[in-house]
Amino acid sequence: MYLESPQLLLLLWLLPVLGGLLLYAQRRQAAAANRFAGDVMLQRLMPVVTSGRGWAKAAVLLFGLGLLIFAASRPRWGVYFEDVQTRGVDMFVLLDVSRSMLAEDVAPNRLERAKSDIRDLLQYLKGDRVGLIAFAGAAVVQTPLTTDQGFFQMVLEDTDPDSAPRGGSLIGDAIRKALEAMEPRHDRDQVIVLITDGEDHDSFPAEAAKAAAERDVKVICVGLGDTNEGMRIPIRDDSGQLSYMKHDGQEVWSKMDEALLKEIALTTSGAYIPAKTRAYDLGQVYSQHLAGLTRGEINSEKRKRYRERFQLFVVLGLAALLLEMVVPRYPRQREDPMSQVRA
Repeated sequence: MYLESPQLLLLLWLLPVLGGLLLYAQRRQAAAANRFAGDVMLQRLMPVVTSGRGWAKAAVLLFGLGLLIFAASRPRWGVYFEDVQTRGVDMFVLLDVSRSMLAEDVAPNRLERAKSDIRDLLQYLKGDRVGLIAFAGAAVVQTPLTTDQGFFQMVLEDTDPDSAPRGGSLIGDAIRKALEAMEPRHDRDQVIVLITDGEDHDSFPAEAAKAAAERDVKVICVGLGDTNEGMRIPIRDDSGQLSYMKHDGQEVWSKMDEALLKEIALTTSGAYIPAKTRAYDLGQVYSQHLAGLTRGEINSEKRKRYRERFQLFVVLGLAALLLEMVVPRYPRQREDPMSQVRA
């Protein structure tokens, strides 16, 4: 037997309390009647209540309520197997983990903000396969395409600037890595979500976008960071001392490159999301731009199920309550034949 909501069985502790209240009420009633009249007068005014009948009615009432509480916990038994098909799209999330993503023009920084938005996105990916690629100086597949969101989130949590080799931000290589990791499919759509500040170091992203377009892979580009002045890239040593990245003695200011991301989105018939330094809902973006995607069968399997049996206990519980209502509290009084003779 399997209970869907076993925590509801805690309500059974209310039955002893209710039983005690019934006993207390019965004794209060008897005490009030004795104060009102003596024993002889009381027998003439009130019918005799046997203790057995009172206890039986209380037991039936508590038994019925107990059955209804047990039914609420949704007992199940009897195994059957159900065919379950999972349908969805294939999606790779490309997450820029270069040092420029540590800029703090987006709180707490660009990288942590991107990871938070990816978690929100997962709530919209019911049945979809999703993978994660971290890229900086090279692209690294963190998770292959999977429907296991728990595993995906665990890997995402540990993703940081050390997840990919440093030395630049190669957007084109990341797109090509995603195309390599997704085998061409014609029964479902395939999507790439690119989250970056748009900086690229000669990885030919335009050519990679054309290759994606040839395979009908849409790219949603999310641009994080300030496009005007930009932001310095913080560096903290082991003691927590803050400094900023420098190149040739000058502090490096990272600005988001909108033009590149717009070009990638346009080439692949995807979408460009100018998040910049504002708040945005990546899941809502996904539902707006990709709601009509073709979802193919990811897998088909037989899942073990237990049959619902709560109906039986509901019927028995209601029957017990009905029995308690129809059984009279007082026995029927037989008419005394001598009273008719005296009359």
